Amino acid sequence: MPDGASKLRDVNQLSDTGAAFEYELPVAQLPGFPLHHSAGDGTVRARLRFGREQGWPKAQVALEAEVEMICQRCMRPIRVRVGADSPVLLVDSEQAAENAPEGSETFLAPEGRLSIAALVAEELILALPIVPLHEALAQCVPPEAPASEGAVAPGPLPAGAGAPGPVTRPFADLRALMERGGNTRK
Repeated sequence: MPDGASKLRDVNQLSDTGAAFEYELPVAQLPGFPLHHSAGDGTVRARLRFGREQGWPKAQVALEAEVEMICQRCMRPIRVRVGADSPVLLVDSEQAAENAPEGSETFLAPEGRLSIAALVAEELILALPIVPLHEALAQCVPPEAPASEGAVAPGPLPAGAGAPGPVTRPFADLRALMERGGNTRK
């Protein structure tokens, strides 16, 4: 981590002095960041400014990143650009988080110490889409089937083979069958 982003820092000192930081961090090295999300060369640009809000230690966290994820429509890699700019209250215990002003986002800094890299990682995870998708359906190309020995390349479908047929729902009548006692094994 460059310039000590993973170093534990005193939350009160950061907040009281109004400390500000700018980092460009490798996504793959963020603590607690799921590796299946990270593109090895991806980076997150983060700007943090510390202060106080109603007496609570606070960090304003702004970030921009590009992360590789899996499109949930075609199951192929997709590069997702994310950005966030959030105020985060820094609390030293779960009890303090419960007492934070309603609607506030909190970050747990045990014993009043935090790693900036961990705070950035959490904000990045919160900024990621829950269901990543390519912007246009046309970008979702089904993956090519790997060529294997003996495999036959698909040819044109016979006339009428591509037309939708009747939909079969094998369990559509299961409830009625069970209510009639149709499952009476002895």
